[in-house]
Amino acid sequence: MKLPEVRKAEILDASMKLFTEKGYLQTTTQDIINQVGISRGLLYYHFKNKEEILYILVEKSVNPLIAQMKKIVNNTSLTPTEKLNQFLQTTIIQDDAITEENVTLQETVQLEENRYMMDRFYHKFIEKLLPLFTKILEEGKAQNVFQIDYPYETAHFLVTSYVFVSNDLKLKQLNMEEMKTYLQAFKEILSKSLGIEKSILDS
Repeated sequence: MKLPEVRKAEILDASMKLFTEKGYLQTTTQDIINQVGISRGLLYYHFKNKEEILYILVEKSVNPLIAQMKKIVNNTSLTPTEKLNQFLQTTIIQDDAITEENVTLQETVQLEENRYMMDRFYHKFIEKLLPLFTKILEEGKAQNVFQIDYPYETAHFLVTSYVFVSNDLKLKQLNMEEMKTYLQAFKEILSKSLGIEKSILDS
């Protein structure tokens, strides 16, 4: 008898493999059951449906990003502006992060059928990012680097807009140059919101 965590991990791994090979829409719960070699009841003991499996796979895919951001925020050797720059840099998709699995997940979450689920995910993602971004702004305010009166509220507006606009741009499948234009626009909004020179964010 396998531990629940082990069995759950097996189901997630098998699902990711099938989503990559067959596509999300073409993969059925029966395919997943056959791949893992379990009963239907056991699958539904761990997951409500295929959508929940996808949700957890997407959540797992951003955990390294959250961990990296926590490292940046808690690094006492960095100044608030350095943390801000690294925070932004971490959210940009790097070439070495473009794996077959990540591409599959990105294509899958863009499906119309998954819009509601991803809206729920992005709200949860914001909940994780918000305290980290707020901490940077509070440090900057305390050190008189950022000219803001409401660090938490400012962070809330900035993080929410950044996450949802970024997602909208992915849905529109903009090229890298177009994405860079939006990033520059966000840096301009950020610099004006914090009362700093935009050049600081381009360093």
